[in-house]
Amino acid sequence: MGNFSLSGQIKLVLKSLNLTQTGLATKLGLSQGVISEFTSGSREPSKEFLLGLPKLGISLDWFLTGEGEMLLSPMPAKTGYKIPLLNQRVSCGDGANWENEQNIESYIDVFSLIPQYKLGRLFALSVQGNSMIGAGIRSGDYVLFCTGDDQFLDDDIYVFSLDGEVFCKQLEFDKISKKIKIYSIRVADLEKAELLTTLNVEDTDFTDRFHIFGRVFSWLHPNFGDE
Repeated sequence: MGNFSLSGQIKLVLKSLNLTQTGLATKLGLSQGVISEFTSGSREPSKEFLLGLPKLGISLDWFLTGEGEMLLSPMPAKTGYKIPLLNQRVSCGDGANWENEQNIESYIDVFSLIPQYKLGRLFALSVQGNSMIGAGIRSGDYVLFCTGDDQFLDDDIYVFSLDGEVFCKQLEFDKISKKIKIYSIRVADLEKAELLTTLNVEDTDFTDRFHIFGRVFSWLHPNFGDE
């Protein structure tokens, strides 16, 4: 593999996805000038670039090594874990013997609730720290997020990068003023969320500083029940 280079890999990605440098930059939330530097080899691909490749269906292992398949295999249409859906209503008091099989009216396949086109864009990260504990996310939890191209979405918890670091925080989008507010949630009361910083989308360095990886739709406590 004497001709292997990351700049050459980027050219293969552009050809495979039928994208221009500008098109690739738009999808990854980067500037065209940055993509041009990566493609020419004058600058090493950034963390934001590398983490953005899987959402385009590109294997990160292939990109970094040149081995294996370029495109990620789509997630099987039927996969997941079925959870019993109880016919016990929460308004019915204690609900004696609620675990009895007679109380199970059907089963929910968790991943069947997610549109199929999104299944291949699901990722998970392990978070550290307690800045989101008020939302129920504890240090060591796995957050599950779905990648997407939209930068202005509904206010919610997102995984994103800012100045080269990756965070899991609450984002608030102001479409009128074109600003994004970043919050930590240390208590359950959202009105007491801590404003960390405000970003102006129209700043010239915005796309270099900030990139959304995906919207958090769930999180898991890996040691649930062990405490």
